[in-house]
Amino acid sequence: MPKSAVVGPASRRRARPRLDELTETLEGQIAEICRDLALQTKRIRQLHDQAEDLRRSLRQWARHQE
Repeated sequence: MPKSAVVGPASRRRARPRLDELTETLEGQIAEICRDLALQTKRIRQLHDQAEDLRRSLRQWARHQE
């Protein structure tokens, strides 16, 4: 039997839910990555602010030592 006879309308109907499910799964994973990136960005900002505060404190301390 030729391959074209095997792939008919019935197999195409079954492929659509799988494609929809795959698309939904991928969109969920992308949303999760975006949430993770947002959290990491927030944490990096916090660390940057802490480093700046420490730098200011160190400069003030150094001025008082002179």
